[in-house]
Order: sequence, then C-alpha cells, then structure tokens
Amino acid sequence: MKFILKYSGDILERFFIRIANEMNLKIGVKKENEFTYIFLKGEENEIEEFSKKLANELPMSIFLNSLDASVSEDFIDYIPEFPKRNLPPCPRCLSEVKNQNNENYYNPFHHCEICGYQLNEKLIMGNEKFNINDKNERKKYFEKIAEKLKKEGVVSIGTFNGKYKLTTNLENADKIVAVNLGAVAEFFMSFEGDAKALASIEKPYVKLKTNLQFKKTFGISKPAFYVKLPDDMVLELLCEEINDEIKLLGLIETKKVEFFDFDVKKDEEIIAVVTDTREHVIIPERGDRSLIPKFEKSLGDVVGTNSKFVTISNEEKSVIKLNDENLKAKENPLYLAGFYGVLDMWNLEDKITLGISLYKEEKSKILLNSPKFGLVEYISFDFKYNSFEEIFALISSMNDTGKKLIKNFSQKRNDLFLNALSSNIQTNKKGIYYLWGLIGIVLGFADNVDEAAEKLIEFARSAMTKKGPRIDYKMDERNLNPLWAIRTAMSFRLAGVDDYLLSFGVIESFAEFLNNIYETLNKEMVLSGAVLVGDLFEGEFLNKVYTYISKNYPVFVPKALPMSGAIESYGNAVINSKS
Repeated sequence: MKFILKYSGDILERFFIRIANEMNLKIGVKKENEFTYIFLKGEENEIEEFSKKLANELPMSIFLNSLDASVSEDFIDYIPEFPKRNLPPCPRCLSEVKNQNNENYYNPFHHCEICGYQLNEKLIMGNEKFNINDKNERKKYFEKIAEKLKKEGVVSIGTFNGKYKLTTNLENADKIVAVNLGAVAEFFMSFEGDAKALASIEKPYVKLKTNLQFKKTFGISKPAFYVKLPDDMVLELLCEEINDEIKLLGLIETKKVEFFDFDVKKDEEIIAVVTDTREHVIIPERGDRSLIPKFEKSLGDVVGTNSKFVTISNEEKSVIKLNDENLKAKENPLYLAGFYGVLDMWNLEDKITLGISLYKEEKSKILLNSPKFGLVEYISFDFKYNSFEEIFALISSMNDTGKKLIKNFSQKRNDLFLNALSSNIQTNKKGIYYLWGLIGIVLGFADNVDEAAEKLIEFARSAMTKKGPRIDYKMDERNLNPLWAIRTAMSFRLAGVDDYLLSFGVIESFAEFLNNIYETLNKEMVLSGAVLVGDLFEGEFLNKVYTYISKNYPVFVPKALPMSGAIESYGNAVINSKS
C-alpha cells in the first residue's frame, strides 16, 4: 500500500515512520515534485491498524492538501535524512501532558523525537521554585500563574518562542493567542481555511478581522489582529487553566519575566496567508520555524547564499539552512535568484513560464522564461522622483484632466497637498512598494515613503470589503508609469473614498494588472504557469494575486518556504551551478 501526500516537507513523514517503527512495519519515502509517496509493507490487518493509529496522531499541516491511499506492487526501501527542527507540540505529547495518569502530566518541557524546542542554556525558573519531578507541583505552578492572570490581567512569562507579557487588555497588544478554535470563531471572522492554518502543526499567525462580538466584548475598534493558537507547552498548559474564563490573550514582547525565565533558540514564527481560492491554499508569507532546514535535489558541488540563508549542495542533496557560518558565494540580483529558485524546485526550466519577482528594496521584474528564447526581462518597475513638487508638475503636464486634478486637489484637500509637498520621499525602497509609499503620502497616511507604504498595506489587510475602486496601472513601453496610479488615487480621495477601501483598491488593482498581463501573454503563447516570488508578496496582495491567476492558470510559489529569504539562496545555488 502507498499513501500519496500532496505535500512538501518532512514533518508528516516523521509521524508515518514513527508509527511504522512501533508496529515493526517496513516503510519507505519517495518525493516527486509536490507529491510525497509513503510506501508501507504489511498484511491487511496490520495496514488497517496502522491507519487507525495514524488517524489519531497525524496532525494537520499547512502543506497538506490531500491524502490518498492505494495498493501498490512497488515498494521503495528508502527513508531520507531528517534534520533537527523546532516544532510545536504534536498530538501525542499534548495528550500525555493533559493526562493526569501520565508521568508527564503538566510537564512543559515534555517533547518527543518529532516535536519540541531546542534550549540554549540551563533552565532558570525565576523566583518561584518549580519542581519538575512532581506532576502535582507542576499543575499547581500553572494554577498560580493562571490565578495571577485572572486577578491582575497580566503576567510576564517565558515561552519557547520568546518572552512576553500576556495581557487581557488587547488594546496595545502586538498579537493575540486564542485559547482554542472556539474562541477564534467567537471573536473573529474566520473561515475553514483559517481554522486549518491555525490548528496545523506549524501553528502560524494568521491575520483575522474582528467581528461585532469582539468589538462589543473588548470595546476595541481595531479591525484586525495577527492571531495564533498556543504553540508551545507553556502556552498550552496555561490556556488549559484559563479557557473557561479568558479566551484571548494579548502578546507583548518583553525582556524580563517572572515565570519560566529561560533562553531558547528562537526561530522566526510563520505568518501565513490563506487565499480566497476554493481550496483555501495556505502560503507562508514569512518565517522559518519548522521550514528551515530544507532538503532539495542535488545541484552538484555548489553553494548559494542570500541574507541569513545558505544553500549547500553536494552530489546527493541540497540543504537550505541558516547561514550560521557566514559563508559567502556569488550572489545574483534577487529577482533572478528568487525566480530561478522556484523554477528549479518545480522543474519548470523547460516550460514557458511567467515570473513575477517583486521586492521592496531591490529591483523588481516581470520575467518570461522560454526554452526557445531563454530568459526575457519583460516588464520593469524603475522610477524615482526628487519631490512631490516634481510629481505634481508631471501629472499636470500629462493632459488637461491631470492639470485640473492638481488644481482641485490643492484647493479642496490643501492639507494633503501641503503634507505631500513637505514630505521626505528619499528612501531605499523601490518599484511598487515605493509607488505605494508615494500613494500613501498623497492620501495622508504619513510624511515618508516607508511608513506610508506600511500603513497602506495594513489598511488593505483590514478592509471589510471584497472589491475596491479601480486604480490605473499603465505602461510606458516596458516600464510601469506610476503617475496614473497616483492621480487616480488622488481622484478617489477627492471623491471621499475612505482609507480602508481606497488602500484595498490600490493593491487589488495591481493584482488585476498582473493577471491581465498573464492573460495577454497567454493568448500569444501558451504559458505553463506563473511564478510568484519576493518580499512584496504578503497579506492581501499575495492573496489577491494568487487567487486571480489561479482561477485559470497554475501558480507556483517557493515550495514549503516563505516568499523571500531562503528561496533566493537556493536560486543563487541553481544559477551558480550553471556557470
């Protein structure tokens, strides 16, 4: 029998292998593109028993799209090497720490060969004595923390993902931990895909919009928060104590804690985007916990680096990991490295593929890869201005409508007009992110590009709409002309469109623009799909682009990796292997 996992990673395979080993069944693993094949050899009753145990212990994963089983004549006798990684508690360990008859009852440091976190140094439990050898004392310790939280509304505590003030006052919270999925459903506008992402073994943050019950209960008008479920044993056991009385806790990072003062090797937690597609595809926007290190096919004897990541390849495999040794290798432009990384992961080198490589501080390009003509830089996003005085003058010179717009804007929204003129638009940001910063300034979000762009993106994430006003994105030959987008945004501001709806329109219209480019090219030549890569792909923008294009065409993103970071190190290794 073989199980087919449409999945890329190594987390779920570990559960298959553990159960098979405990049952003395032979098991093998084979990876092929996005599919992972699990081969199992045994009698019918053994396979049935294996399936029952698997159903009880196999967690959801953000990368698990489907699981099928079928009888096979073949058997692959191979188990890949699995690296050490930090991972939230698995179902088995969670069951054991909540079982009063188990020796690990309320033991926050309990873990297994699959889950757990690596501690950096010897544990220090703050000023309170924590008897790790007495399960009743462990329980009392968590009861004490819970009582303080209920009474005072705040505790400072160390978790395996950092040190936090946990607070019942969500007003100033950076992020929120919900005690369970019921609390998420009660206070947020969450859907099936959101629940799957939140409850997965990777435990990512997901940006969720608040509902009327949230506003009524907490008296806070903030439209959205990053939300996660408990993702380590400390939070799990504390939430076990409070979930009848407290359902949401704010997380505020701190340096000093009073409970569980210890240091861990902290990975960057995953932030995931749940798309509006029918399958609710879940894509890691950023973060490396449980994703790094990652194994890929061999590229020969070569190294690729980018930022804090390195890819080291030998004749057997390529390993993408943190660059702790500060290794150096030839680095190519990010838009090329990211594109070639995704292209190679999905074996698309011999396909006609559109590449959409978009970055905040580096050059962005739309690329066309063709086996016949090679790589073509199809569209660029190269533009810079010295001041808004220059921008307003250029818009005025475009046509009579542009001239009237600037005049009306200066008269009817003189506050925004003067703010733009006095703004500092010097920045290291480039391309579309730079354009969104300029639009954010003229809309009054900030007086500099960086803050204005961030606020525009945040407003778009939190907008309570599915459709925004249409912003014009037009080309000058092979380069985007940003003035059209700026002037249409100004027009909608004059018409009284609010911040959230207008920001949503700015981002949604660009997603539509990219989809239109794909459709236009696809009429001239049959494309095999679109590659999306780069740190501009986040939040609602990533959702919209992926959803628009994937309605009719294949979309490829970094396989089981964030949209930027590690993928460029792999792409550099791919490029270096060809030189």
